[in-house]
Amino acid sequence: MSTDDPLQRAIGDWQRKYRIADGDPMIAALELVRLYLDHSRQVENGENMPVPSFEDFRGTMESLDLRSKSFINQASDLVAELRRFGQNVERLNRVRIATLLVLVVFAMLLGVVLGRW
Repeated sequence: MSTDDPLQRAIGDWQRKYRIADGDPMIAALELVRLYLDHSRQVENGENMPVPSFEDFRGTMESLDLRSKSFINQASDLVAELRRFGQNVERLNRVRIATLLVLVVFAMLLGVVLGRW
């Protein structure tokens, strides 16, 4: 996108105002809207078409909203599983340490018993 584009400048100002990183999902959504607007103006033979109607744009945004909700649900499930996995790993590490300590104490006791025998 060029720097002469008023929409791009407005998005850049908005990013700086709210300190939004370039890789933010909202920026990706804005880029999708921009692609939609650019693509909807073109036809196969290269002629420009008018900007899509509000109803077309609204339908597209509703479709994007439905898809994003599905993605958000899947992402939240994945995050929950990763958190559970991390907790399980921590639990296993504690069990390993406890097992190691028990084995060390048992080996020391066995060494003392065999040393006296």
